[in-house]
Amino acid sequence: MAAAGLLLMLAPAACGVGSKPSAGSSATAPRSAAAGSTGTGTAGTGTGAGAATGTTTSSSSTTAAATSSGRAAHGRGKHGAGGRPAAPAGLSQTAGYATYERCQGTCTGAVPASLRRPLKLPAADGGPCPVTLHPQPASTGRASAGVGFRAVSGSQWAIAEATWTVPASYTGPLLIRGAMLGGGAIGFGTGAVPYDELQLLDGGKGAPGVEGGGRAWITYTRVRSGGCYAYQVDGTGFSEVVVFRAVT
Repeated sequence: MAAAGLLLMLAPAACGVGSKPSAGSSATAPRSAAAGSTGTGTAGTGTGAGAATGTTTSSSSTTAAATSSGRAAHGRGKHGAGGRPAAPAGLSQTAGYATYERCQGTCTGAVPASLRRPLKLPAADGGPCPVTLHPQPASTGRASAGVGFRAVSGSQWAIAEATWTVPASYTGPLLIRGAMLGGGAIGFGTGAVPYDELQLLDGGKGAPGVEGGGRAWITYTRVRSGGCYAYQVDGTGFSEVVVFRAVT
């Protein structure tokens, strides 16, 4: 059972599995949405040169278990508008910065194509979930054994809140995607049908302040079942992976 106030943090490599993320950013994973909210995601706050960080708190939830194929979850297969991979089954396709519910400032356009690197997530090897423990160069707090998601009325997708942050030294966009290790989708947003990725630029509405003038975004992560998941956070000049265990 996931306890409230737990943090899940990003290391430069996902415990030695999968591809090695480049040094220069860090991120931590999700915090469950407050009671009564409808929506998605999770991750917290943090600072560090070139690092995206996130923290998480958890709450209990139940959701219908369902997974989409590994190929769909990893963005392979059919392509949608603009040559982008089609959204996995059960998700809608992100239209750009404006899809983020708390967008303010620049809400037109989309992340540059150069950020759309192949997903390089850890492989599911049947062992324990390789939760990311020590973000570098910045530390954001304790590690979490599990992130609690709660059910959302009228949706198959459970929700947890995540606040992502970057320091003032990084001023570019973020592209946040992910999947369940071994196959299965991860979604974002507050709708009954989540969208397939986060595209972030200017700091989001209602986000906490970041020491030194960085940016922050309150977001929502969505899953259809508990298990081991990973985000891939791509920015200008870096790509980072954070692994977390979802508890539903």
